[in-house]
Amino acid sequence: MDKNGYLIDLSESPRTDFGKRAFSEQSYPQKVFSAIWELESDVNNGGFTQYFTNCWPEPSVAFSPEALRAIGAQKCAKIVEKALALLPPDLPQDADDRSEFFDSKESLVESLSALDGDFFAYPDNLTDLLFEFVSSHPKDFGPIS
Repeated sequence: MDKNGYLIDLSESPRTDFGKRAFSEQSYPQKVFSAIWELESDVNNGGFTQYFTNCWPEPSVAFSPEALRAIGAQKCAKIVEKALALLPPDLPQDADDRSEFFDSKESLVESLSALDGDFFAYPDNLTDLLFEFVSSHPKDFGPIS
């Protein structure tokens, strides 16, 4: 079975709340899926800088280490925690302001880029782990066909 293809199809289906329902209104399994899907999508497309520019201050960002641990991705959770720890408490709330902020913080962007490399090394197989998580929650995502 093409697990990645299945997860992509699932993310676009009505069986997930990802992008369709406020994060705070989602069930725990749906929050796990949404947080990981958002994290992977943004980090893979532009690193942690893009992830934080696009997604901060969404509650899914702070939840992402817990979501990773829920599927067994302990090493990735630690990488995300390191990235979160680099963020200053006064990170702008507006996306355009955050983009300008990161543009002016070369050392922060370099530190986040180093963590991008750690994340891209995939110390945990997120596809397999997320697929297993989804498979173990048929009540929330439907059965695997």
